[in-house]
Amino acid sequence: MDNIADTFSSTLTASFLYPSPSDAALKLAFINKDINSVQAPAAIVDSAVIKRNCRLMLEAAHKLGVDFRVYVKTHKTTQITKLQVGQDSKSVKLTASTISEIESLLPWLLECKAEGKELRVLYGVPFSHSSITRLAAVSRTLGPGTIGLFPVDHPLHIKILDQTSEQIWPSRIPVFVIIDVGHHREGVSAHSKQLADIAYALSSSDRTYLAGLYTHMGQSKGVNSPDEALKCMSTELEGLQEGAIEFLKCAGAQESKDPKVAKKVVLSLGATPTVTAVQNLFDNTEGAQRYRVMIDQINQSFTVELHAGVYMVLDMEQLATRARPSVSPTDPTKSLLSFSDLGMRMLVEVVSLYPDRSERPEALIAAGSIVLGREPCKSYPGWGVISPWPAAHGPHYDLRGTEQAGSLDA
Repeated sequence: MDNIADTFSSTLTASFLYPSPSDAALKLAFINKDINSVQAPAAIVDSAVIKRNCRLMLEAAHKLGVDFRVYVKTHKTTQITKLQVGQDSKSVKLTASTISEIESLLPWLLECKAEGKELRVLYGVPFSHSSITRLAAVSRTLGPGTIGLFPVDHPLHIKILDQTSEQIWPSRIPVFVIIDVGHHREGVSAHSKQLADIAYALSSSDRTYLAGLYTHMGQSKGVNSPDEALKCMSTELEGLQEGAIEFLKCAGAQESKDPKVAKKVVLSLGATPTVTAVQNLFDNTEGAQRYRVMIDQINQSFTVELHAGVYMVLDMEQLATRARPSVSPTDPTKSLLSFSDLGMRMLVEVVSLYPDRSERPEALIAAGSIVLGREPCKSYPGWGVISPWPAAHGPHYDLRGTEQAGSLDA
């Protein structure tokens, strides 16, 4: 009985335990409602802005002849995922940060599979023993090669997957090896013994295969211009190429007999500043041409893939990078990276006032770091900028707080 209970509990999905409301229920609750009637705190999205941001990124990837993988962690919705992937795309490449995100997209992913689209979904956080059963269940539903894992940056990760029963995960498991190009959060350097050990482990594995190499330059949030963002992008791509060459020297460049395995190794790079910066590469400048040539040359031997997450809604932190100009150099009416390109704002309520508390009046809002985020922006003190809806932006206030509540200093 205990074994039956354990098996049942291990296959329960988040959608079973915490079902999301249907589209019909959401439309009934919100369509034709005034924003003042929405219960706060709430995330308010601008669909027109999101559609534009998604279109610009898809167009840039298409012009460069590279693949594009989207993160779904920012919004966790099917509706925005469809916009990110694009209606006419022949493949669906996603990275998710929770298994629940993947499970919630399953009905749509099955529709894409029925339409003949290639599915490549990546579980983008360190996997553990306890996560394998649920991930395997999704893989069995979608088919061989559809669910990949990263970051793989130690031979023990391959050993864990080699011990996974074929009854649980029938097909071979695609993995991405993560290369550290300076972020030092995870990953291994191109010339490290550890990368060689991973290559040897993968080449002898019967349960896994190399789907590609991956990197994430999180420090690109600190850039201050398009040139700096593009330099970070080139550092990522050249670092991945170097890692791939060293990896293949150790593992041996062998073509797989499995038709699901890509013929060329995928080099997946990106963070929103570096990836959106490639939209600058279509200006007729010497620098833009140099970067395009570099991408094209590497794309001849490998499959270059860009990945990004928050680009579709952007935020104040992204505006602070100045990874793109605020308006297009060739079309001044076309906004690229300004307040008008922010696709999401948080609706919060002021719940108390303290005019005599300190030298400056303070107010209490019913939203803290859980709602507003935990990462400060280099452009202003505190944790946010007050913006009267729907104005582009409003006066600045110092915003500080705890998980549950925040304080405004005028």
